[in-house]
Amino acid sequence: MKKKLLFILIIVSALVLSGCSGSGGDASTLTVGLSGDAISLDPVATNDNQSSNVMLQIYEGLVKVDKDGKIQPSLAESYEQIDDVTYQFKLKKGVKFHNGEELKASDVVFSLKRAIEAPNVTHLFQTIDIDSVKALDDYTVEFKQTEPFAGILSALCHPGGFIVNEKAVNEAGDSYSQHPVGTNALKFVKWTRADSIELEKFADYHGTAPAYEKLTFRVIPEPSNRVIELESGGVDIAYDIIATDIEKVEKNDKLKLLKSLDYGETYLGFNFSKEVFKDPKVREAITLALDKDAIVKAVFHDLGKTATGVLPPTLKYSISDQMQVKEQNIEKAKELLKEAGYEDGLSISITTNDNKDRSDMATAMKEQLAKVGIDATINVLEWSAFNEIIKNGDQDLFMIAWTADSPDADTFLYPCFHSSAKGEGGNYIFLEDKKVDELLEKARYEQDDAKRAEYYAEVQDYLMEINAWIPLHNKEMTMGTRKEIDNLFLSPLGFHTLTEVTMGADK
Repeated sequence: MKKKLLFILIIVSALVLSGCSGSGGDASTLTVGLSGDAISLDPVATNDNQSSNVMLQIYEGLVKVDKDGKIQPSLAESYEQIDDVTYQFKLKKGVKFHNGEELKASDVVFSLKRAIEAPNVTHLFQTIDIDSVKALDDYTVEFKQTEPFAGILSALCHPGGFIVNEKAVNEAGDSYSQHPVGTNALKFVKWTRADSIELEKFADYHGTAPAYEKLTFRVIPEPSNRVIELESGGVDIAYDIIATDIEKVEKNDKLKLLKSLDYGETYLGFNFSKEVFKDPKVREAITLALDKDAIVKAVFHDLGKTATGVLPPTLKYSISDQMQVKEQNIEKAKELLKEAGYEDGLSISITTNDNKDRSDMATAMKEQLAKVGIDATINVLEWSAFNEIIKNGDQDLFMIAWTADSPDADTFLYPCFHSSAKGEGGNYIFLEDKKVDELLEKARYEQDDAKRAEYYAEVQDYLMEINAWIPLHNKEMTMGTRKEIDNLFLSPLGFHTLTEVTMGADK
């Protein structure tokens, strides 16, 4: 009788465990599968989505963008625009950092000054006069802009504008990026490079506490492995579900699929600092050698669409919907290469990160480029190594996606094309063009909306005319979750708030 009872108990236990949500049955932990590791957890040391997806849970800014795209107070209790260039923020009182320090205006001043000077995010905050940033008292901060840029509040919602604790940054020194201290609902615990990042609930959080105790990000670069982990319960949420795995998620009654268009674009960039790509005939030849539509459809199927212009159609002022994909023309491409002095062929490399969609696209490009006499070597790197290459200008052709840092078009076009943003700032094509700079500066500071639209239309046309880069794909974000996961909203910015996620019983 005892043996029979023991057997029943074992069976019941197994059934209970198999019915639990992800994270190995630990309902107190939310586990998320990322396609790549963070580069840094210091808000001003990087500007990539993998890092932002983690930092968004640790830090907060003065303001934030809500689900409807509207700007709301966050660490600021209220804010006011005093005149065309002056902004004042009243801070919430009693807000604690993860190290126990109370948030003070001095921390905000320190954070904003760091952001204004940081190469990765300076394009967002460089209109702020650094000498004007000051604490009026312990809970009031004020700054002035050098020019009346209306997009400054949107910029402050970006991770680069997150508020750090001055004491924590100074004490940690160069190691701060591995020991972040914020004010949000989750605090940092541990980072195992290329493997996982662990966070836990912050007991003294000033807002609503998360529904779980711990959040673990697991780095799972291989797309099929992320889906396998989702199916088996190894993760509760899997980012970046690729087209070929969509059906697996949709047909599994224990899972659900989330999809939404973002503010981003995948592109093939030319490095203008390399002599070969300074020749407009070479850039045009490579553009005409590729069948962009065929490549995108083969890789992404029905997810998103082939890009037609340099600005995603989801952003205001985009004229991409008025443009057409530049069609492949093999003979014209050969003719242009001959005129450029490469009749006997050309050898180049295509560098990208270890993202299967991009490596698949690179493979297709290699085959198409060969038809016009271009020998392309594919160079696939881990995410952080890839970032170092493109920031230092060591690439030939390269493939990456850029997502606008706010709903304002300035945060897409300015960092990607203005000469002041070369390298770390986001201008990975190392473009230096006076006309582009002038148009982007006029658009940034123009107060009349119709004139601003004209400037942005002109610069988009011009960038396509000179083949500044080759637009490839306007992304549709995809995320797979366990059925019991709720309150998860996909942000078009490409990084998503997880502190509000709930983990109910299986449905």
